[in-house]
Amino acid sequence: MIKPAVLAFGALLFGLPAQAQSSWNFDRAATQISFIGHRFGTVVTNGRFERYDGTFSIDFDHPEKSRIRVTLETGSIKAGSPLVDGFIAGASMLDSAAYPTATFVSDSVTRTGEHDLEIRGRLTIKGMTHPFTVRAMINGDIGKARRGEALPFRASGSFLRPTYDIGRDVNIVDDQIDIEIQGRLAR
Repeated sequence: MIKPAVLAFGALLFGLPAQAQSSWNFDRAATQISFIGHRFGTVVTNGRFERYDGTFSIDFDHPEKSRIRVTLETGSIKAGSPLVDGFIAGASMLDSAAYPTATFVSDSVTRTGEHDLEIRGRLTIKGMTHPFTVRAMINGDIGKARRGEALPFRASGSFLRPTYDIGRDVNIVDDQIDIEIQGRLAR
């Protein structure tokens, strides 16, 4: 969830001119945050979050000073039908009534390739916070981003449902949930 913001942050580190911290946001018209649940290797559920926010304070001279925060509204989940949406947002899964948001906050960004990043941070779901790693890839022209154009990216990460007490009484999906973000950052 949290990954889109982090990915975009890394993309910016790859070649934008040195400057003091600058602020970037999700381009909502071009960003989607999705989840995928599996059962024995087969996708059994997938969907997206319709309401989310991200703040990216990026320091290109000192990336370690940069800060990323992504917030998802857990009740904004769309998985294909109102019944499934309600189940996933319900008490045994995300419990959006008691925990209306999930957040990712970055701790570090490491460049792993010309356009690839590893972003480490903390993911909070249902009031529980655990380490979370995002793999990000810049899909756009960094030169254009230098000139102020939006920066396309992809990001992904996975977590285990029991880590956040999600679906403790449900045996319809495997323990691993993938989060994928495709989108753009803009000023």
